[in-house]
Amino acid sequence: MSSIKNIQKSLSTFILLIILISFSSCYNVNKTEVAPPDKLLSASEMVELLTEIQITEAGFSINKNRKNANNLKPKFYKKILKQHSITTQQFKENINYYHHSPKVMEKIYELVLENLSKIQNNVILEKEEFDKQKKLDSIAAVKDSLNLALVDSLNLALADSLKIIKD
Repeated sequence: MSSIKNIQKSLSTFILLIILISFSSCYNVNKTEVAPPDKLLSASEMVELLTEIQITEAGFSINKNRKNANNLKPKFYKKILKQHSITTQQFKENINYYHHSPKVMEKIYELVLENLSKIQNNVILEKEEFDKQKKLDSIAAVKDSLNLALVDSLNLALADSLKIIKD
């Protein structure tokens, strides 16, 4: 259950990040045009990438060994970026580009939040199903034990009855 609370905490942090980015982008006084990066990720690719990054962040926030987790973060981020065939620099350029389009960036973050909410709901449902199955397995194990005890008792009673009849 604590992992669900950690995920909820990460989602809250993420929502705060969205709000802060939205506000900061509203105060862009210069309104300078930013050229698209050489390797421009589509909005849907950004959603997918940012979703994976937030899931990774949630995993690190659950980790009790924060120092070790902080040492591992760069490796995980590089792996995520590599899976999307981009470099850290290209990622930064894409973030900068989309931050100059506040409405697009806000929509990207909304979709990331939707993805994270769906994942969270799936995790909760899977945990409930797992707990339910675990309970059913426990009940079945108890029933099996009781049936074996009953069979043993009946066998003993039958043996005693046969012994009395023989005598």
